[in-house]
Amino acid sequence: MIWVVLVVVVGCASSQSPSSSQTTVSHNGEWYMEEGINAFARDDYDQSIMLWEKAKTLMPRNARLANFIGLAHLRRGHDGKASLAFENAIAFDAGLAEAYNNLGYVLFRQRQYDQAMDSFQRAFAIDPEYVEARRNFKLALEASSGNLDGWAFTLAEEAVRTDDLDQKIALFSHALEVDSTYAMIHNNLGVALYYNGELQQALAELRQAVEIDPGLAEGFNNLGYIYIDLAEYTRAIEQFQIAVDIDPTYIDAYNNLGRVFVKSGDVDRAIAVWEYTLSIEPANRIARRNVVRYQNNR
Repeated sequence: MIWVVLVVVVGCASSQSPSSSQTTVSHNGEWYMEEGINAFARDDYDQSIMLWEKAKTLMPRNARLANFIGLAHLRRGHDGKASLAFENAIAFDAGLAEAYNNLGYVLFRQRQYDQAMDSFQRAFAIDPEYVEARRNFKLALEASSGNLDGWAFTLAEEAVRTDDLDQKIALFSHALEVDSTYAMIHNNLGVALYYNGELQQALAELRQAVEIDPGLAEGFNNLGYIYIDLAEYTRAIEQFQIAVDIDPTYIDAYNNLGRVFVKSGDVDRAIAVWEYTLSIEPANRIARRNVVRYQNNR
């Protein structure tokens, strides 16, 4: 199941902790940057800021580092500092698409929708395959035209951040009381209801999501996912096919389509789908594992 949110891109992964021998030597900027990434992964944003600021003294014009600092400030709710850091990242590297996307996120939060759209456009101009930036642009466009209530977005954003499922459902429901035309909130409420075991209610929300936004590929994918659970395989196939028609690079939907072909007894078509998935993303482990598994079982 896929949550749909306004996406801020981290663009970093946790590294290995330093060995004891490393702690006895003078640390360079890369060491502080990697340790900051580790702290960020632990949600210790104050520590990550401290480490990245030390790295900045050693690497003052590093664009990735400036982007990381902006992310940590954003997680701390310091929009002004985050915005400045993302602007610095762009100044250091005008080709860093993530920094444009993340700056757009801050501008969106500040209800500066035109400026946010400009940042998102710059992000996917640099990287035409940048799906998150295109999705964020669409949200900003809806907001700028008055089709998206800012308070509804705030509630939905809070719902995504919480780990408590009941609270997610309550917040998404409240957001829809404020703005019932927000397709992505209907989608996310549907996902939360699914994980809460309320399949029929989840279906209703997801159907509403794709009725409002027929281009919401994630909504069709999620509908198909539930139809698999209900053993309604023909309907599931239809939903996944719509999802990949909307987004021909939608890996999750292709993998789910292969899965439902297996369940409906059409292993050959499943293998063909997973082989096509690998033509798009050769390193995809789900597709690769399933091709090997089902070819060997023929």
